[in-house]
Amino acid sequence: MLINETEKYNEIWDKVYDLLKFAPSYECRGHSFNVHLPFQISVDYSVYAIDDMTDEQIDLINDTMRQIFIDITKAGQKIYALDWHHSAFLYDPRNISEQKSLIIHDEGYNNGEYLADFPSFYPDGDYYFFIAEDFSFGYLGHPWRQEIWVFGADLMSEIEAVHKSFGWRKLR
Repeated sequence: MLINETEKYNEIWDKVYDLLKFAPSYECRGHSFNVHLPFQISVDYSVYAIDDMTDEQIDLINDTMRQIFIDITKAGQKIYALDWHHSAFLYDPRNISEQKSLIIHDEGYNNGEYLADFPSFYPDGDYYFFIAEDFSFGYLGHPWRQEIWVFGADLMSEIEAVHKSFGWRKLR
């Protein structure tokens, strides 16, 4: 389900900023600004470098992460899929039909519509986050640092078991 209601959208992002202390940095023409740790996570977490992934590994990550989310969630448990400053979805990892980009008709845009992208698990130009609705686990993709930050014991364990097949290096 796309979250395009401004109040709900802002509420979710407020929680990301508050609970994870999200501090975005940005890069412009090869120069990074506000270079600092992007999160201050108060529970145990892991960080992986993803800068050596091949195209085949990037393709592998989407199906593998979908299965991991199915394995670690209970039926009906929802996950936020967030694309910073863009789209926000709340979805059931078991329902593939909820995991797709959508054309949204909105007269506020030049052509009367926009594409709400469902994020991928590889942060290819923006921050992509997958966070349990209750914030008990999260998968946080950082595009400039080429890192994935993971918290939540079950998710950390599952990713620890497969990270090498993705070409990731564990940093923390």
